[in-house]
Amino acid sequence: MHPLPSAARLFVAFIVLALVFMVLERLAAAIPRKPLFRRERMADFGLAVTFTIIAATVLVRLAGGREPSPHWFEAQPRALQILEMLLAADFLGYWAHRLFHGRALWRFHAIHHSAEDLDWLAAARVHPVNEVLMTVLQIVPLYLLGFRGEALAAIVPLLGVYALFVHANLRWDFGPFRYLVASPAFHRWHHTSEAEGLHRNFAGLFPWLDLLFGTLYLPRDRHAQQFGIIGEAVPRSLIAQLAYPFRAPRVEL
Repeated sequence: MHPLPSAARLFVAFIVLALVFMVLERLAAAIPRKPLFRRERMADFGLAVTFTIIAATVLVRLAGGREPSPHWFEAQPRALQILEMLLAADFLGYWAHRLFHGRALWRFHAIHHSAEDLDWLAAARVHPVNEVLMTVLQIVPLYLLGFRGEALAAIVPLLGVYALFVHANLRWDFGPFRYLVASPAFHRWHHTSEAEGLHRNFAGLFPWLDLLFGTLYLPRDRHAQQFGIIGEAVPRSLIAQLAYPFRAPRVEL
């Protein structure tokens, strides 16, 4: 029996993850849940399917079925390779993320921040230009630094699944480990439209990067409650979102 193609396997994995997150969000919601299948989420589903197919192609290219080499990176234990890559990828991702909050790239990133009902699927609301540039800014430097092979391929789905998790409508903050590993409570403050949390918590995996560079915000006594963008009219349909960064800015009154 032939195994499923990579795209089909990732799509099945996405369906399984969707069921898991829907159960978790029902059991431990940070704020009251809204129906998943509502009008503005159709664009999110479309982007999720698109990026699932793209991720499958990238994984095939990165894993590649190559024989082990004597390269310095691949000569290390696999667990050490993955740990080193996660640290390097999140460091690069932190600074790339901050670039997207600057004037030049914000309109691409604004699509992601436009979700007013933040849950796991909001992780898929990403403009393709945002996704491509973020991947280039993370993966290309890793490759140039000597990171290679299956370990490089392994972090792509790992970071993808973790992105779904930290966007989830969950109240978890990981208690004593809250500054060590990113939690939903940590990342949901990044998406808040409340002034106290704006332009904070840029790390995707390691909050101590925000602590180190002065952008951490994670109060113990409350959770982010309001999300989206104030004063900027980001459209809800998929086609309009794709066109949005290339249109003249329109301020919401």
